[in-house]
Amino acid sequence: MKLKDVQNIELNILKYFIYVCEKYELRYYLAGGTLLGAIRHQGFIPWDDDIDVLMPRPDYDKLQTLASKINSERYLIASHELKNLNYPFCKLFDKTTVIKKVYDKDEFEQHLWIDIFPLDGLPSNEQEIKRIYQKSLFFRNQLNIQRSQDGKGKSKLKILLKPFLKRILLWFVGIPGAVEKIDKLAREFDFDKCEKVGGIVWGYGPQECMKKAEFLSAVKVQFEDIEVNAPGCWKKYLTALYGDYMQLPPPEKRVTHDMNAWIKD
Repeated sequence: MKLKDVQNIELNILKYFIYVCEKYELRYYLAGGTLLGAIRHQGFIPWDDDIDVLMPRPDYDKLQTLASKINSERYLIASHELKNLNYPFCKLFDKTTVIKKVYDKDEFEQHLWIDIFPLDGLPSNEQEIKRIYQKSLFFRNQLNIQRSQDGKGKSKLKILLKPFLKRILLWFVGIPGAVEKIDKLAREFDFDKCEKVGGIVWGYGPQECMKKAEFLSAVKVQFEDIEVNAPGCWKKYLTALYGDYMQLPPPEKRVTHDMNAWIKD
């Protein structure tokens, strides 16, 4: 598929996800590059090939309990909790598609998807927030190395070192172990009792921390041909993540996932 074909399929997955959220009264918010695309381009960033959303942890957990009602002939919800994904977050797959990634391989990751990340509670202390994000990044690096494909890498050093590190981590940590460590870390603080929140399991860093009341005050923004939820503090959020977010990055930084995608026969 061409990039535009991939984007169209992912947009349809998002529409189905929003339908589910509205039906079961679940909160969601565009996040990361998808939110940036909505604000700067009123849709996908032209070279982007994925969709990211955040869900408050209580809604995210409820989503897991609804899996049997959400799954259909075309769509499949997958997560660590449901034992059909090796990530500490959800993916909603379109089963009519097939993908092949260049740098990592996972038995569960076979189709185009949108990413659904939990929005978790954070403490008030800035040093504690920094500690949480540092540990999350550490565990994520462990997970990514274990998921990597031998003989693939963006440098000769990575190609040489990854197989060695991968086998050590698989022996001492394991993929489920790394996922569980990230999940446990993200759940340290009760979402409902915290004044600050952020995407911890796959977050950008401490700069992503926002005041919960401001974040949860959803506003509607345009994304392609639909209106979707954005955090009320979207300007502060995008500035923290990207600086001058309306400025286009240089061409060498306009990258997509390293994968190929097809429609099933």
